[in-house]
Amino acid sequence: MLKALLIGCAVMATAATVAVAQPKIEVIGGETFDWGKVKPPKEGYLEATIKMKNVGTEVLKLTEIRPGCGCTKTDPDKTELKPGEVSTMGVKLNIGPMQSGPLTKSITVRSNSAGADSVKYLFLKADVVRALALSPSIYFSFTDLKVGQESTTKVDVMNNDSEPITISDFTADNGLVLNVTGKKVIKPGEKLELIAKTIPQAKGSYQATVTFKTSHPDHPTMEIKAYGMVMDTQSPVYQATPKN
Repeated sequence: MLKALLIGCAVMATAATVAVAQPKIEVIGGETFDWGKVKPPKEGYLEATIKMKNVGTEVLKLTEIRPGCGCTKTDPDKTELKPGEVSTMGVKLNIGPMQSGPLTKSITVRSNSAGADSVKYLFLKADVVRALALSPSIYFSFTDLKVGQESTTKVDVMNNDSEPITISDFTADNGLVLNVTGKKVIKPGEKLELIAKTIPQAKGSYQATVTFKTSHPDHPTMEIKAYGMVMDTQSPVYQATPKN
């Protein structure tokens, strides 16, 4: 009886050791890196350093690190970590030329870590604050273009700064016409409505560009692209075949 009890205890101890002896990944500082409110960087991206530690008891292998759209990474300095070792990786969060407001991107990390930790999702967040922001889109988006017919869309230019901003020298190409000319002053917290009109002359893809100058040092010149697909005004007419 005593022998059987000792054997049972030995088996349980061995199983417990096997269960504990596993690699385990931990992202130092948490799985979300948040820059908070930031001005748009001149380089076009924000940088951070991510550190991943093996808090298990076996070698941790980083088998895949895949950034989502809008962010990039550098190769980690280690892909195999002994217990207690740390791997360091640089990441960049790309900021579009006119992007503003909250932004979230992710990076998928796969490893031989035990259980659910074998796949980790790292999140990069920032709230980009621009002195001049565009809404509801950073483009003039035409949705109902037809050959020979006028179509209209709009973009609002919002002043998020504490001082008035003057915008001027408006130009537009490819037949695009704006509702504003000359100089316009936008007070803090207010917006200017830019209405764009066009009468396309041929079906197919339509593109145009609006540019203007501003008095704010962060935005000496701004550019807004216009996009749309032009349809023919006449639809095919079905003709029945006459019977003999």
